[in-house]
Amino acid sequence: MFRRLDSGLPKDPKFEHTLDSLGYFINGKDEIRSIKDPKAYFKFFLTKNDRHNCVQREAMNGTIRELVGRRLERLGLEKFRLPLGAKETEPNVPIFVSSNIKDKKRVVILFYEHTQDLGIFAHRIIGGKGGINAGSAIDFVKYIQAQTTYPGNPEAPGIILANLGQLKWWRRGKKAVTQTTWYALPQKSSVENPFRFDPIKNTIPGNRNTEEHVNYIFNHVVEELVDPKAMLDIVGVSDGAVQVSVFLEKHENFKKWGGRVAAFASVATWYHAIEIKNVDFADWFMDRGRVYIISSEPEGTFLADHKGRKYIPAYGCPVYSLGEPYYAEAMLPRGYRTIIDWFQEVGLDPDYANPVLERFDEKSDDEDQKPLEGRKELNRIEEIKDDEETEGEDGKFKVDEETKVEDTKDKENKKPVEEIA
Repeated sequence: MFRRLDSGLPKDPKFEHTLDSLGYFINGKDEIRSIKDPKAYFKFFLTKNDRHNCVQREAMNGTIRELVGRRLERLGLEKFRLPLGAKETEPNVPIFVSSNIKDKKRVVILFYEHTQDLGIFAHRIIGGKGGINAGSAIDFVKYIQAQTTYPGNPEAPGIILANLGQLKWWRRGKKAVTQTTWYALPQKSSVENPFRFDPIKNTIPGNRNTEEHVNYIFNHVVEELVDPKAMLDIVGVSDGAVQVSVFLEKHENFKKWGGRVAAFASVATWYHAIEIKNVDFADWFMDRGRVYIISSEPEGTFLADHKGRKYIPAYGCPVYSLGEPYYAEAMLPRGYRTIIDWFQEVGLDPDYANPVLERFDEKSDDEDQKPLEGRKELNRIEEIKDDEETEGEDGKFKVDEETKVEDTKDKENKKPVEEIA
């Protein structure tokens, strides 16, 4: 019997976390391009070895994280560690908060997808067409900072970027990571199994999952860092949207926060109206909430009311499009202006309520979505009609050479083909 020693196993690949070492640069359009071929974007499949490709991707993602973090800090955002007061070497998850958050009378809070790093929206945009600012929170933050709090207060709203993605704690590296990063952590060899995940040792106290993180942002970050009189505008994406809905729907939470949340934009959610049991939240959500779903309709198009329509579930509030037909992660980078502009509209009117709209299409849902069997039957009848000949002088209908229908005057039990269902 033979066995292979650890020293003989293939070594784990290593990559430097810099663009130059990875073979890329940032062009004038803020896009990451290959040094060898400036027309080429980031290439994931370097070899047929999946471990090699994943480690290379993590090196690129790490470089992008650092770059985006520096840019956000230059925009006036400060990194905080949760739980508040945690040391850098202790289990903690980072978030970004406006440095002067205490002075803000209006704050925009973003709860993004649970699969992305802090400040990252879509790597398909960062590493492809669009560029770093467009595919991250940079342009989103810049647009918010270009707004005003409300009439009479020209200052920009404050910003809190929550972090639903990096809720796993890598003890050796002393940092919070996503599930994608967890699978690419350094190992003894390239054929090792992923590290075992301990639900206590590898998570952050008070932020062990997305539900706890949303609760911590409201009941600790907002309570301790934000002015008690400041109004809140909430953006939730994917699991972030669901967890915010679950949080606010609870009676004790809505009683505490319902009066402070001015508006809630729920993007790519799967939380439906049937799940809402709190009547107060349901009424508020109908007036101050909007759901945005994947759709090929132009950005800002009204799709359905709170009751939904065919192939659009009832979400409990009006449903709109952000102009993104394929990818949920590309919805916010593409349509954040629509959401922020709506927040501005809400901020101008203390008594704001969503307008009552109704959608009319050229084709009704019944005509456009006939049952399959019904369509087959209609097609069969149409084919029969195409084969019919006009009525002759003898009052008989001729269908084809094998089928004849006699005059109905002679035999009442026989019907013309036109009347057969």
